[in-house]
Amino acid sequence: MPSITPFSNLFLSSGVEDNNEAREFFKKVIDLGISFKTSPNVFSERVKAVPSKVTFDRMPKAGLSFEGLMQEFEDITLSSSNWSSPNFLGFPDAANSVAGLAAAMLIPMLNQNMANQEICSPEATFKEMEVIHWLREALGYSVPISYMAASGVGGVETLGGCLSNTIALLAAREKLFPGSSLKGIPVLPNKIRVLVPNVIEHYSIRSAMAWLSLGEQNVIRVPVNDKFHMDQIALERIIEEERDNGNHILACILLEHKIWFHVDACHGTQLVFSNKHKHKLQGIEGADSVTIDPHKTLFLPYNCSFVLFRDPATHAATSTNSDLILNTRWSLGQITPFIGSKAFDALKLWSLIKCLGKDCLGRLIDDRLELTGAIQSEIRQRSHLVLMNETDINSCMMVFMPQELQDFCLQQNTRLSDSDMEKLNKINYKVRDEIRKDGNYYVHGFPLKSCSHERFIAPGKQLYVLRTMNGNPTSAIENARGLLDEIERLGLQFLKDAQYQIMGPDSPASRLRKIETKLDHSIRAFLGGRDYATVIYGSSALGENALLSDIDLMIFVRDAEPSLHRGVEAIFRSIMQEEGILIDAEVPFERKLLVPIQLASKAVKSGPPLDESGRVLGIRKTPDYLGSEEMLKRLVFNVLTTPNKILSVSGGIVDDVKRLEHEAANKLVDLIRTINPGKLNTAEDFVKLASSDGARSGEEYLGYKGRANVVAKLTQMFHNVSKTKIQPKTGIY
Repeated sequence: MPSITPFSNLFLSSGVEDNNEAREFFKKVIDLGISFKTSPNVFSERVKAVPSKVTFDRMPKAGLSFEGLMQEFEDITLSSSNWSSPNFLGFPDAANSVAGLAAAMLIPMLNQNMANQEICSPEATFKEMEVIHWLREALGYSVPISYMAASGVGGVETLGGCLSNTIALLAAREKLFPGSSLKGIPVLPNKIRVLVPNVIEHYSIRSAMAWLSLGEQNVIRVPVNDKFHMDQIALERIIEEERDNGNHILACILLEHKIWFHVDACHGTQLVFSNKHKHKLQGIEGADSVTIDPHKTLFLPYNCSFVLFRDPATHAATSTNSDLILNTRWSLGQITPFIGSKAFDALKLWSLIKCLGKDCLGRLIDDRLELTGAIQSEIRQRSHLVLMNETDINSCMMVFMPQELQDFCLQQNTRLSDSDMEKLNKINYKVRDEIRKDGNYYVHGFPLKSCSHERFIAPGKQLYVLRTMNGNPTSAIENARGLLDEIERLGLQFLKDAQYQIMGPDSPASRLRKIETKLDHSIRAFLGGRDYATVIYGSSALGENALLSDIDLMIFVRDAEPSLHRGVEAIFRSIMQEEGILIDAEVPFERKLLVPIQLASKAVKSGPPLDESGRVLGIRKTPDYLGSEEMLKRLVFNVLTTPNKILSVSGGIVDDVKRLEHEAANKLVDLIRTINPGKLNTAEDFVKLASSDGARSGEEYLGYKGRANVVAKLTQMFHNVSKTKIQPKTGIY
């Protein structure tokens, strides 16, 4: 280990005789940074799995030399993602402008505290004010020739879009309730509302409401159309309803209702620099507040975000004063809520604009949008990709969807079922995850809560989409083609690995009938004259899916000796192998394929197991539990209360199965009512509570998924049970 650097050389000062060692160290750091930023790959090495637990060493007692610290820096870059790679197409945050990076290196050297005029150079304050002046001018806000104080500039630089949006809502609160910063809010917080577009609202608005103690549950989502624009009729109705209920609307988008008009344009504001695309922001000059993130859209390193105000006085109303240092003309601390000491980060945007000028910035934005159009065109030409929509900015949403699956939907004039959507979402998630791990490319992926496609996806369905958002001026269409090649290759690979069968041009029911007929004949021949009922359950019972994975089968019998288990399992495995269909044996076959009717009766009587507090126990994904009788009874109960169909019967056991279905329905409704006192009043309540208890969901709770057919089954079940339990004289359930 090299010797420790002398103490006198560890700090920069005019009193240090020789700063050359520090100078050389800085040069090495800069060289390392440039090498990292100019690497062609997103990651230098394959990304490791994220650990579920980490441990740390104790604080070191002895320090490192500059050489030792340099080695630590190199290790950090090896595991860091390089957003400047032209193959990084998930976000526009390239942070590779020379002017911005140079300013970022100079900022800590200058060490300007922008909160306090007493210790900050006024010139630094004026540079930040000048940047805000330029941004307001670009937005179309009126700007004065000169300023008398920092509070009159009408904007402030912050740490990020979340904080910018929070400060905007703080100003909206002060406008709605003047003096509330000093006196407090004159109404109950739960009477205050913020209206946002459904599906595409950003989490920062909910966070802002939480941080302002106004409650994130008071964010009201307004329906959007297929282009994700707010439904204006619904918006008018919601405003009227909220005001009729005595609620106060803090912010939305309607000036005629005298509601604060806030535009979260952290990405979209990039268009103000473009003469070609600026018209897409027409009307933004009427907004009371606008947020912009240059660190997202203008090639700058973090942090650099701004919130701007049409009327500087509304911003000044959020000011705070301190007799000690802040009550001065040019102290930015008095108009920067939530932030005390603040670095001179605005220098990055100031330097970029000075270096490039508005015209060059505009051309770069135009080139960005031109590349976006080329990526969309490329996606349309790909057999296994579907472009989800056209966009006004640098964003392309797509999904991997094999050509055969698209053909099926077109030939059958149908859209994907809920089960198909789940499978498709799983494949697209794995594609995104593998691309990230590999490190050569990057594409963003996320679940879009309500997405539709006129040919393939019905409205209101959740879809896991892949998205490019190009922003790096060094990215070209060749980089996008390489990424799209990977998406298609991986999608087809994962489709094959999953053993999903894509139904052919014939009706999906016809292939299922073929398989069911095979099962029926073989099981009937094997069981002979025994009393039994063969039930198909799960998504394979519906006969409407384009993607077939496994087939779920359960046979109820009077007696089930071991030889019968082995024989039925052999039949099932053989037919599934012949048809190339995936076999799901998470719950062992010796348990679930052949079930004595006596055990099914016990499962219905006991219902799902409860813990000491009376809540339904979660399912432990261990071999012992999955192979236990308790797990089998849970599965039987689920089979009897979800969509299923009886494939074949022999003897009178089918009547027992029907009776158990009726008893299981009663048991489930009673169970949900018991563990949720006072919350079960409607069928909608029942479906929601059966699917989730507020903390757990899916199979970790009761196993009911939000598929349309499951919802329909549960809804009908609730109505049937309610009818039979209404007391004739009182009408009480």
